[in-house]
Amino acid sequence: MDEILAVLAGQDHRGVIVGPHGSGKTTLLEHLADHLTGRIVWVRLNAESGRPFSTAKKHIRSRPGPEHTILIDGAEQLSPWSWWRIHRHIRHAGAIVITSHQPGRLPTLHECTTDPVLLRELVVELAPEVAETVDLEALFHRHEGNIRLCFRELYDACAK
Repeated sequence: MDEILAVLAGQDHRGVIVGPHGSGKTTLLEHLADHLTGRIVWVRLNAESGRPFSTAKKHIRSRPGPEHTILIDGAEQLSPWSWWRIHRHIRHAGAIVITSHQPGRLPTLHECTTDPVLLRELVVELAPEVAETVDLEALFHRHEGNIRLCFRELYDACAK
């Protein structure tokens, strides 16, 4: 975490956490939030948000200043025009960190990636008995690298 915080400081406290679905972007942002200072303003956008720009504006009511830290999870939901409008509104915040599936919009802070080895390490740490009975590589490929979906399937299988 110290390395990510150092990169963020070197990027004028601006950054995007990039990665595909289920790669840990939101989890990393939540963990990072525990280490950030200032008045934190969370904006969570997803496909079910309906109108992402309206959702973002609802959470960021007043014009943020240097005492604010703005965290936008799912910034890819904002169109380029909506992102420009939101970014202009929050540009004076002390820190801005977003998650997105694609780089851009802000300097890349961290790129989240997944692979079958990572899935195996996580499962062994959390449930070693499951790692011995499930073909984790096949599970990883079935869910196209989305570790969140892999864990959902494992949870459902273990719950039965």
